[in-house]
Amino acid sequence: MDRGSAARRITAAGTAIASLGVAPGDDDGRRMEKRVLTFTAVFTSVVVAPWAAFYYAIGVPVAAAIPTIYIVATIAGLAHLRAARDDRWFRRSQLTMFLTLPPLVHVALGGFANSSGVILFAASAPIGALSFSRVRRPGLVFALYVAIVAAMVPLEGVLSATAPDLDPRVVTLFFAVNIVSVSTIVFVAMRAYVRSRDRLAAALAEERDRSDRLLRNVLPGAIADRLVAGEHPIADRLDGVGVLIADIVDFTSLSETLSPDALVQDLDRLFGALDDLAARHGLTKVKTIGDAYLVITGGLGDEADLDALAGFALDARALAVSHAIGERPAVHLRIGIAVGPIVAGVIGASRFLWDVYGATVNTASRMESTAPPDSIQVTEAVADRLAEGFRLRPRGPVDVKGIGTVHTWFLESRRSA
Repeated sequence: MDRGSAARRITAAGTAIASLGVAPGDDDGRRMEKRVLTFTAVFTSVVVAPWAAFYYAIGVPVAAAIPTIYIVATIAGLAHLRAARDDRWFRRSQLTMFLTLPPLVHVALGGFANSSGVILFAASAPIGALSFSRVRRPGLVFALYVAIVAAMVPLEGVLSATAPDLDPRVVTLFFAVNIVSVSTIVFVAMRAYVRSRDRLAAALAEERDRSDRLLRNVLPGAIADRLVAGEHPIADRLDGVGVLIADIVDFTSLSETLSPDALVQDLDRLFGALDDLAARHGLTKVKTIGDAYLVITGGLGDEADLDALAGFALDARALAVSHAIGERPAVHLRIGIAVGPIVAGVIGASRFLWDVYGATVNTASRMESTAPPDSIQVTEAVADRLAEGFRLRPRGPVDVKGIGTVHTWFLESRRSA
């Protein structure tokens, strides 16, 4: 077996062991807590197993029995955790053993010096308590640890007098090994915690980015920034805004001949192409309503660019005839453009919608609805501002519902340079 294969198997085994208590319904935070807890317990069992064997070998069975109890209890706890997927009992038992068993070994070996500071292992209890948010009072666990260490100080004389006879070189070696072992346990536990925390942070960052992208797909960037910053409600009066509404000719009868899937796919292709076109012209898409498409220019920190709006209208008309919907080989649009003040704001508490309102929006809608197929109808105010760069043809007075008689123009093409 090559080294790479062995490393992969060891990693897979470690991951499987750390995931023993993970339940399908656990969120990322709970998975992290359980994995760190399980990995720390297994690693500690591996570390203390040689100690138990060594204590038996040098003839201190009481001290040897204590790490043995920890190993057996940990195996039983892991079996319960795997069966129940509930880490409450395992977490409490591990913290209790970390806190109490090292002081018992300390007593069995005869105090601070003769035990080589084995009580340091109890420091893993408050550190573990800090690592798991389900431990309500980690400070209390630390206080108990300090109290236990302090209680051993006046007992040092009694314990050292009854200590087993150990070679000073063994005691010194134990000091070094205890310090390294405890440091390793703490390092491994914190490393596993930090790695899990970083994975969780990365997942949260990715989710925030995804939510931000979704928000900016339905709201203009400037509005999304204000909403994320906590501004609510968002309502603005915008002056001199160009409003364009485009609608598919005879869409109702066309939609009745298509399956829902085919209709949505064809509309998606057309509106996706219009989105790209609007972005190239620097326009702000407001929304689609059925087969209607609404964009504006101006009012969000930029001056209204009616030339860009007119260019979009001409390009959108040309683009539509290159798209098919169902059996119809070309799409025909009616387009209306108006300019003036509007009110814009975000409505809704859960499904946000940035929308525009006012007489200018209504006028643009009437310009579209009264326009012949394949035409771009604009108000006189729009025609006046486009006259230098575009060819327009007067339509004459048009009776517009809710507005009255309006003099309108047809936008036909760009003027040659």
